[in-house]
Amino acid sequence: MTGSKTNFWGEPMDRPAKVEGSCISRTVNAGCVGAGAGTFFAACQLAWYPDAIQSAGRFAAKTATSDSKAIMRAIARPSFWMASAATAFAAAECTAEAARGKSDSFNAAIGGMAGGFVMGAMSKKPGIAVSSSLAMGLFMFAMDMTGPSAVFGDNQAEVTNRMYAHMPKTHEESSALASLKEKYPSFKDL
Repeated sequence: MTGSKTNFWGEPMDRPAKVEGSCISRTVNAGCVGAGAGTFFAACQLAWYPDAIQSAGRFAAKTATSDSKAIMRAIARPSFWMASAATAFAAAECTAEAARGKSDSFNAAIGGMAGGFVMGAMSKKPGIAVSSSLAMGLFMFAMDMTGPSAVFGDNQAEVTNRMYAHMPKTHEESSALASLKEKYPSFKDL
């Protein structure tokens, strides 16, 4: 196993790819992806509960049908918060990269702190916002520090050697298995 990985169509695998581009394009891209993820989450959440989604009506008995205004509000809330967190992450990471002049894991930690603060701000409690900011900053630092591979450093060749070089090229049967196949010939092809 020495070649690079390929996708379903046989083309070289390009994921995970390094995110590149201007700060504006990276931030807008992150915001759109966050809004899409929030919309998907809200749609799954709405589909999960079978009850009708209704706005609070005044002095009127409503039938058990969903209200489009209530559905839009239920979809908009997670979309807004996920887009806000993703935008805060991308903007803070890109700004830190431009201000520091380096592209390293500390930029991801700064972006993670900004995104975590936005996520914690949903609770409207400053302690939760700060703690989620620190936790997400630490988590993003660790994610960026380890990189896209599960193998740390330049040890991929050593890991491949350990996985595939110690095994024989052809399967060799043990003497115990051969004696069992002789003893039970009806199961020799299993």
